[in-house]
Amino acid sequence: MASTHAADDRYFELHGLKSKAPEALNQALQEAIGAMRETLYGPSVEELPAEEQALLAVAGAQIAEQPGAPDPLLDYATCFAALLDTSLTPAEAALRLGITPTRVRQLIASGALYAFRIDRNLRIPLFQFQENGLLPNLAPVNTALAGDLDPVSVWRWYSAPDPELDAATGPLSPLSWLKSGRDPEPVIAIARQL
Repeated sequence: MASTHAADDRYFELHGLKSKAPEALNQALQEAIGAMRETLYGPSVEELPAEEQALLAVAGAQIAEQPGAPDPLLDYATCFAALLDTSLTPAEAALRLGITPTRVRQLIASGALYAFRIDRNLRIPLFQFQENGLLPNLAPVNTALAGDLDPVSVWRWYSAPDPELDAATGPLSPLSWLKSGRDPEPVIAIARQL
């Protein structure tokens, strides 16, 4: 069993995550949900005026919820909780990079290192790191990202395959593209468009 646990830990680390016990993940999920803006939503049909519902019905659009369909709010909250739970403080990032926490804050202020705030505390997503430092060419990509993107959107963009980043094996995610050491310019160009 110990080797399976070690393999699981390595899998999570390779994907920019920390392996956590379910209790720790549940606590992180509760904190993430608590930190999200309060949202109340009901059935989609109730959010549209009757004229718009009729127009969409004529067009064949399905606006009613589908039983068993994924809940986007739950998906977002779960992803946010995982990012929160696996993120680093500036002090932790400084130790990992061998620099001072002040220098980490400077990297964040310049946009070279992506971070988000929970209350007044900075959190730095772990996916930006590799074993011996930051991902190659991360700074120009992060600098090109819009400053108003939320952490889940940033993670999803970095981790989703993009058809514009085509390799012999198929489309790569921006994260995989950078990890492979390829030219960062295509990733920077996509980041500017977000």
